[in-house]
Amino acid sequence: MSGSEPTTAAGWLAKAEAFLAEKGVPEASVNAEFLLAEALGVGRGQAKAEGTRTLTRKETLRFWETVKSRGRRIPLAYVLGWQPFAGCRIEVDDSVLIPRPETEELVELAAREAESLGRPVHIVDVGTGSGCVAIALARRLPDAVVYATDVSSSALRLAESNAMANHVSRRVKVLKEDLFKPHSGAPWADVAVSNPPYIPSAEVDRLEPEVLKEPRLALDGGKDGLLHLRAIAGDAKRLVKPGGRVLLEFGAGQAADVRALLVKGGLSAVRIVKDAQGMDRFAAATV
Repeated sequence: MSGSEPTTAAGWLAKAEAFLAEKGVPEASVNAEFLLAEALGVGRGQAKAEGTRTLTRKETLRFWETVKSRGRRIPLAYVLGWQPFAGCRIEVDDSVLIPRPETEELVELAAREAESLGRPVHIVDVGTGSGCVAIALARRLPDAVVYATDVSSSALRLAESNAMANHVSRRVKVLKEDLFKPHSGAPWADVAVSNPPYIPSAEVDRLEPEVLKEPRLALDGGKDGLLHLRAIAGDAKRLVKPGGRVLLEFGAGQAADVRALLVKGGLSAVRIVKDAQGMDRFAAATV
């Protein structure tokens, strides 16, 4: 580093914020704070409070490498290598979708529906990705067994690692399963939950640069955005026991179509649930 470079935490934060803002990164200041905290191995609040701290060369190099990565519009969670979700620390990489705050609401909805059954339950999380939903449900429901399914081997390895790190690996069973493959035998699950890909194919390429760094397989819902939702709704009765529950997350403007798909699949008591922003976001139904 040249002599003109900052030496203190505050100086590096200011430099990083300016750099990220120039690159068009949203919330540049917040991003810089998270990156500095990670480099120093402290919380974000402590990183901000230590403005006069002189960074070591190792800390400086580690920090600036992550800043440059974020400047290339790599999502913050991928740069950090993890994302908080429903009280869990979920490791992520570019093989999985980054967990979103609204999906925490899906977990709460699914947990309430599972509790309403009044017994220990078997849950299937269809398209588990990082395992965030399955893991959060296992932590929320200590008597539940959760089956986390996905077609991606790399995603399943990450989900298994996350289950171990969050101390629920005994109750989160990771399975390679294609949601389009018809299930044989009697229905076995009490609850099915899924946050499937639901963005129409034509809209994917218009998403923010950060989102385009996420796996297309986890975003693209086919021509009308309903490809995966249609498959889950159609397969639900072969998977979930009579009286069981199905919980789905979906996208803007899809509520009527999702309701119709669930009714067509033979499900009852279909209702649409809004998220914290007042948007139609989830569907709940009884098998």
